[in-house]
Amino acid sequence: MPRKLRRRNASKPRRPPYHHRNLRNALILAALNALPEAGADGLSLRDIARRAGVSPAAPYHHFSDKQALLRAIAGQCARLLLDALQAATAEAGDDQRRRFQLTGIAFVRFAVGHPAHFRAMELPGMLANMPDEIRRRFEAFYAEEGRRMREAQRRGLIAPVPFDRLILAATSLVHGLAHMIINGATEARPDDVEHAVGLARDVTAIFGTGVLPRESASPRKSRKSSTRT
Repeated sequence: MPRKLRRRNASKPRRPPYHHRNLRNALILAALNALPEAGADGLSLRDIARRAGVSPAAPYHHFSDKQALLRAIAGQCARLLLDALQAATAEAGDDQRRRFQLTGIAFVRFAVGHPAHFRAMELPGMLANMPDEIRRRFEAFYAEEGRRMREAQRRGLIAPVPFDRLILAATSLVHGLAHMIINGATEARPDDVEHAVGLARDVTAIFGTGVLPRESASPRKSRKSSTRT
């Protein structure tokens, strides 16, 4: 009888263990899904383990504590965004107005393509968890783009408005659009990245040209009216 029982147990299929990399990614994904509800302060490794379907001790194989998990999440979010921004500036080359527009479009592409990462980055204090290496890359990127923008203003290629307000206006535009798209508040489906990119291209173009009538429109109107008389 004991022999038969052992045979039955031996033939029972076992649940395959997580591969080393899969477990780490599964924990990060579970944390990303939990963050909007729990916030960074309310996150716990025990809850993340439950969401990932592993034992309470499993997260400690990859993260020494909750702070280490938050650093990993912030690093992953920042790398995804920075990769998108750098691809945009590489495409635009030295045309600073195009760089400015394409980085805005890239931000929306990142947000719609990775909504959980976007929402995590928006949480108060999350960016403070960025690992030093990625923080240095971010700072270098924004310092260079800021230098280029100021130079473009000096050369008259971009309006001479206060620089901090210009950046605030542009950031508000793309952040707001990204939120609207992923919350289903536009014509684009929340998961339709290409449609979202098209909307971002349109609204950033409007931002670039402004809403005041173009000066070139006045001569056309006056020519038309003088023809009628």
